[in-house]
This record gives sequence, C-alpha cells and structure tokens, in this order.
Amino acid sequence: MDLPYFEHIVGDRRHGNTAADTFSRYVHWGVWPRLRGARTRQADFVAAMERLDDIVTTGAGLADGMTVLDVGCGLGGTLSRVSEQLPETRLVGVNVDHRQLANAVKSRADFVCADGCALPVRSASFDAVLAVECIFHFPSRQDFLAEAARVLKPGGRLSLSDFVPEPIDGQENPVGQWCAQQIGKEYGSTGAWPDGDYEAMARRAGLVVEKNEDLTVRTLPTYVYLVREAVRNAAAGRDHFRISSTLLLGALSALRASRYRAVVFLKPAVADAAATPGPSLVQ
Repeated sequence: MDLPYFEHIVGDRRHGNTAADTFSRYVHWGVWPRLRGARTRQADFVAAMERLDDIVTTGAGLADGMTVLDVGCGLGGTLSRVSEQLPETRLVGVNVDHRQLANAVKSRADFVCADGCALPVRSASFDAVLAVECIFHFPSRQDFLAEAARVLKPGGRLSLSDFVPEPIDGQENPVGQWCAQQIGKEYGSTGAWPDGDYEAMARRAGLVVEKNEDLTVRTLPTYVYLVREAVRNAAAGRDHFRISSTLLLGALSALRASRYRAVVFLKPAVADAAATPGPSLVQ
C-alpha cells in the first residue's frame, strides 16, 4: 500500500525529528473537547489522538475478557492502550502494511499482516472489531463491513472512524477526483464511495447503525498542528508532510465537503448464529 505520510514518520524516527515522538504510538487525527480556545502543542495533539481512541473503543462497548480485533491497527497504539486498561482482553491487530507492524508498540496483542477485506479469521470469533481511521483506504467499505459482520459474534459491535465525502458521490465528479488525487499524494489513495451511505451498507452487511457522529469541527485543530510542524521542518530542511495536501484536506473539512465521522454498528443477536469453520487468529 502506498502511504507517503508513513515514509515521513519512519524517516523521522531515523533522524529524531519531532514527528517521531508525536506519532510514536498513534498515527491518526485528534479530537479536541471544543474548537474555541483549542491549544495545539505536541502534548495537546497526543491527548487529542487518545481522545479519538476513547471515542472508538467506547463505541465498541469493550469490557475485560472480550476478544477484540483492530483492523488497520497502525502502530498498535490503540491495542496497547486497551491492553493497559483491560488486562484480560484477547487482542489481535491486522494491517496490510508490514512496515507499520514492524514498528508496532509492544503489547499483549498478536499482529497479522493481512487484507482488511479478506480477514484470515473464523466467523463469529470476536466480540468487537475496531477500525480507527483506515477504511477510506480500502477498495470497498461495503466489503469491509461484510467481513466485520462475518467475524463478529452475534451482539458484537464494529466501531470505526472515517473520512466521508459530502455529498456521498462527491468523489465521482472531476473536482472531487482532483481533490482526492492531491490529498492522495501525501495520505495515500482513497477508495471511492459507490456503495451508498452507512445505513444502506449496514443493511446489506446484516448490521445496524447504532451511532453516526460528526466529529469534523473537533478535528480541525489537527490541521493547525500538522501544517505548523510541516512549515517548521521545511524551513529547517527536514523531511515533512506535504503542506498542500494537508491544507486542502483541512479546507475541505472546514467547508464540510469532507466529514470526519465516528460510526458504531451492531451485529444483531440471532439464535441460530453459528461459527463457520476456517482459520482463526483466536485460539
């Protein structure tokens, strides 16, 4: 998978740049309590990333002793934090990018390099599935929802965060395609949205949408932090995130042409749900 921003993060680790500390555990956007008066120091951004993690994990209804699958697990920071908070959970992280797994935070989690839309997991084997800020990279959100529904136990939840174009078909017009290309130069390619909205996709996957929260405004300080750090690094002649891509995505978010959403899905409990034989990451 082509993820240019991660090349910068790996490079920062080698050269001891600020971003190496900022993204040592998490590689995703942050959520601030409020926009007015928001501070954007490094510590504030790290706290904002943890706040986003809390929103996603709380949405999944995690409890000690559960089996939890984190798809697109990044550096494993979310699983590491869950491991600390819920020591009896059984944790598995999946990522298609082996570089991220090679740099993952050490924890009790098991890590597997695999496609999030073709999980090497037995059906009905997880109590909760997480997907923090990753599924816009997948070829099909619908295929992922179907896979998540398959591996969830009846009554289990999928909790995720996602960048959603507004309107849904906004990426299909020439302007939307150009914007996606420019943003993709830094943040990687994004899958189109041919499948309809989350309610429609959930119905087809056999899931029910429990929550669909718009967090866009509370993520806006992320762009202030990233652009400021990119300018500083550029002025110092160091590698940095592409400023134009970050500014464009920030502008689209401020104009509500792109929404940052936290969505929770429930797999309804049914009496005749049975596990399908197959490979499993949970022993």
